[in-house]
Amino acid sequence: MADEFTVCAAAFFRSIGKDVTTSDEFVMISSLELKWMSPSESKILLKALLDRGVLVKKGDFIRPTADLSGMDLPLAFKPSPALMEAIRSKPAPAKTESSPDMFHVLMDVAKQNGIETRAFVPASTRIQKRLDIDIAAAALLVLRDSGVDISDLSEKVYASVRSM
Repeated sequence: MADEFTVCAAAFFRSIGKDVTTSDEFVMISSLELKWMSPSESKILLKALLDRGVLVKKGDFIRPTADLSGMDLPLAFKPSPALMEAIRSKPAPAKTESSPDMFHVLMDVAKQNGIETRAFVPASTRIQKRLDIDIAAAALLVLRDSGVDISDLSEKVYASVRSM
């Protein structure tokens, strides 16, 4: 049987039904949709998977280094407490003041404007997939379509997307 990091990657890619993703999509799906862990822990898990060579990043896209489609997986896989402890014991990636995670900032703006997270995240994900754009840009469109003034946020989102 493969190590748990490989099983974790296989379970993730099987759940999304494709063999390529972005960093933001990995974090959002593994934390908010699959409910495996917090977004910060998902970032650490992604880094561990990249460091161990289970996943490879080319440009903006992340894919498995091997074909994981035929792997036998436990039903309703969720990372074990041991794996979770291993990734929690590593320090979280430092956020610089100049580049906050814009999607989470936009989630807070949505909450402040009465938009529920359970509606905001799927709407943002649908737009992201349909238009093939960054999740923060998609979230900005959801806010705009919901009547939120985004004039002060658009430049910040543009800067965060441009710096990737």
